[in-house]
Amino acid sequence: MGDSAAQIPGIGWESLALSFVSLGVVCVLAWGTLRLLAGRGIGKASGAIRVVARCPLEPRRSVFVIETAGRCFLVGVGDGPMALLAELEADKLPKAPETAGLRFADVLARLLGRDPAGKGPPADLPVKPI
Repeated sequence: MGDSAAQIPGIGWESLALSFVSLGVVCVLAWGTLRLLAGRGIGKASGAIRVVARCPLEPRRSVFVIETAGRCFLVGVGDGPMALLAELEADKLPKAPETAGLRFADVLARLLGRDPAGKGPPADLPVKPI
């Protein structure tokens, strides 16, 4: 009986290291696959239809503003089929702020009230005289 208990391998440092290396390889493969697919345009909007805005109402219900061919539509999405709620005038919609060129570090610095890359204080914070 004592001999069979001695044959059961324990969890050693080698097993733990091998587990972490395997996890690292899987993470690198997933990251590389996502980068490759994103470079090919998979998962990005293309074509003549663009989602301008989304407003979640409940966990499974939302309204979308969709633009196509110079026209805008308010569409309701829920458990059932999508429903056209209204046609909107595209020129009366508020313009979305330009955030495409911002990096995460700049946005975080602005939220923390720091000077992101020498661009001056955030617009919503008052300037204190020296």
